[in-house]
Amino acid sequence: MALKPEDPCSGFRHSKVVAFINEKMARHVKGPEFYLDNLTLSWEEVEDKIRTILEDSEMSSEAQEACAWGSLALGLRFACRQEHLQGHRVQWLQEFSKLHKSAAQALASELKELTMQQEMERKEAAFQLWMTQAKLVEVQKECDLLKWKLLQVVRSPCHQHQLPARTPITAQSHDRRILPTHQ
Repeated sequence: MALKPEDPCSGFRHSKVVAFINEKMARHVKGPEFYLDNLTLSWEEVEDKIRTILEDSEMSSEAQEACAWGSLALGLRFACRQEHLQGHRVQWLQEFSKLHKSAAQALASELKELTMQQEMERKEAAFQLWMTQAKLVEVQKECDLLKWKLLQVVRSPCHQHQLPARTPITAQSHDRRILPTHQ
């Protein structure tokens, strides 16, 4: 018996079907042999082998038929294996998709946090700049006030005698030099 009724990988659910296919394969020694020898091959390789058997004019029709039933059983086994693998791939892809979704959400959250942090840092820097500008304006006003006070002190009559006499300055247009004029 090539097919086993309790084998979940065979692809068959009913023992009556398994018994029927085993009976058809058993009509010639090549049937079970073909099935057992090709269990691990891909469907393309099995199909190539059955084509070669069917094209072989020296092989009896009973052997060809037994191998054909074996290839049917192998085809179903291959389909069952593919379905099983496909199920694992789908499950893996779903888990992978969840992982990507989770990672994307984490990155989005991190990006939002970084954006908020940058915005706070930008506001802090803008505030510091505003404060510095305000202090600069105050210092400029203070400097202007001190200049004005200094100018007042310099212009006061009690300080006039301490400064040297002013020498008028004129510009001569022909050579553009500035020369002191004598009085």
